[in-house]
Amino acid sequence: MSQHPSFPHPSTGHELSRRALLSGFAVTGVAALAGCAALTPGAASTPAASAGPISTAVPAGKITLKVADADDTTMTPGLLAAFQQKYPNVTFDRQYTGWDDYLKSINLTMSASTAPDIAQFTPGMQNLIPGGLLLDVSAYGTAYGWPDKFPGLDQITFEADGKTVGTGTLYGVPGGLSFEGVYYNKATAAKLGLTVPVKTVEELEALFAKAKAGGELPLVVGNLDGGLNHPFNQLLSVYLKPEDREAWAFGHKGATIVLPEAKTAATTLKRWVDEGYISRDVNGISDNDATAGFAKGKGVFRISGNWAAAAVSKGLGDDAGYFSMPQATADSKIHTTGAGVYYCVSSKSANAAAAAAFLDFVGSAEAAKITADAGFMAPKADAMPAKTGLIGALQEGWQATVRDKGLQPFIQNASTPTMGDTLTTQLQLLAGGKATVDAFLANIQADFDNYHK
Repeated sequence: MSQHPSFPHPSTGHELSRRALLSGFAVTGVAALAGCAALTPGAASTPAASAGPISTAVPAGKITLKVADADDTTMTPGLLAAFQQKYPNVTFDRQYTGWDDYLKSINLTMSASTAPDIAQFTPGMQNLIPGGLLLDVSAYGTAYGWPDKFPGLDQITFEADGKTVGTGTLYGVPGGLSFEGVYYNKATAAKLGLTVPVKTVEELEALFAKAKAGGELPLVVGNLDGGLNHPFNQLLSVYLKPEDREAWAFGHKGATIVLPEAKTAATTLKRWVDEGYISRDVNGISDNDATAGFAKGKGVFRISGNWAAAAVSKGLGDDAGYFSMPQATADSKIHTTGAGVYYCVSSKSANAAAAAAFLDFVGSAEAAKITADAGFMAPKADAMPAKTGLIGALQEGWQATVRDKGLQPFIQNASTPTMGDTLTTQLQLLAGGKATVDAFLANIQADFDNYHK
């Protein structure tokens, strides 16, 4: 995932791993861990709860918290340093691991007797929940008021089976979040006489038609690795009722995506391909190459997340624009897709109160600048330092999303461990004209039903 222009190592090889985490494709990387539900013989069969009376005071005395993470940005080390400066009695033993190795090892790391106090939560760690290896932090959440501080808490809330998301027990908080919207090339839009931004999908599609008539590629997408998931997730957020969308993405019993509203979303996406608003060779272009091409001036619009901001800003400069995803009607509240870098606590931690205090800190105004400087959206959206240009537009979009409580999960993030692969394949068939809209929806529903039967 790219950084903001002023951040360290923009456009490095770290981009794909961070993008994978935040766009939900990390699920496919941990599918092999699905059989590891009972990692510790004799482990508790119910989630471990935060024990004793809950206090929001940071405990006195020297405390060392072991932290495991795969965050290759400045966010996690910056947050740890700021917390330690505020509470000098707390020190951290950070154990950073590269993303691929982290995915392979974190389940075993958390089941060991020397488990870290705090860990970055990734898809696949749900396996630890039935064994009681992650701390139920619900009581801390109530004491600290986390529901009012953190968008996206539903994405780290699980039932006891670890398979059903969005309801049940809280296991952590997001340190930083990402979300999606629409980038556009201001110079090209002006040349074509396009009035931007727009409020509805219908108006956006009308701009696509004008861009095509003007000889430009309307929407830049790469679907070699499933990048069509970005506009599809967005269209689902626009058309599906939030409760239906979240029930399916979160794996709720009896949920279905074979709905008229989902058909509208998929039909819209297919029409964009059929009308030539998306490149005919979309299945041969990677998501990263699509961003790179757009940053070099190809096309007019690009639906992606804030992780693309650095590349787009560096390439287009003052011509880089951004607006929130248009909705079904002009007066609709914003609904968009996003995810976060989450922190959870080990049930084996001897310093759970201090660990919980750190989790609370990452949602503070003090933490907002650290999180923003690392390229993420801060949980406390209104405390992010004011920016101009593209980054300022992104921040305004995030603040509006938080105000409307519009952050929704990627449908491949939690629905099943294999949904990332299934969705990629089915989007390729849909874009290639080898699957109808009905078959597309039925096939991704079949993956859901097979896992949640």
